[in-house]
Amino acid sequence: MKKYILILSTLFFGVTVMGQTEKVKLGVKAGLNISNLTVDESELNSSGKTGFTAGIMVEIPMAKNFSLQPELLYSQQGTKITFSDEEVTNSHYKSTIELNYLNIPVMLKYYVIKGLSLEAGPQIGILLKANNKYHDNFLGYENQESFNLKEYSSGIDTSVNFGLGYQLKNKFYTDVRYNISYSNVFKDGDANRYIDNNMKNRVFQLTLGYFLQ
Repeated sequence: MKKYILILSTLFFGVTVMGQTEKVKLGVKAGLNISNLTVDESELNSSGKTGFTAGIMVEIPMAKNFSLQPELLYSQQGTKITFSDEEVTNSHYKSTIELNYLNIPVMLKYYVIKGLSLEAGPQIGILLKANNKYHDNFLGYENQESFNLKEYSSGIDTSVNFGLGYQLKNKFYTDVRYNISYSNVFKDGDANRYIDNNMKNRVFQLTLGYFLQ
């Protein structure tokens, strides 16, 4: 963990120095995630899970119409999974996979017109928590349990963001993004916990921010 904090500190220091001749803006932001995990198993049905995201952002002007915006965000992600065995009466499974990340996106912003920006950039996520809370019913017998999935997890998520941002005149800022992960959430699969090592994060995010300066 110390290694990632050092990398993050170096990143924020570096971009601040790059933009020191221009007006660097520091801000805070918070918003809503609608997340999911890709599932290869055809018998499993996954659906979106809502979550919270919040953190800090720094916008550094780079060139005409271009700026760089690194961020540090706490992000609640995951998915909801259901499964039903058609051959067994009264048999169903429901679970919620909860994944909490410390995400570090670095967004390149291009201002198409004043206030409106196209955004894209890479992101590294450090997994803080991974749980699977489930409820199943098999032949009328109900079970509820929670599994810690951290030992099955890869720990680091690498992804890319695409989105739109809009800067209001009164320092308020809003953006909408879609995050596509290209690394696996889990390094090992486990049929008993309904996870496999091909699951990847997909997150739709809507946030509202405020620049302090």
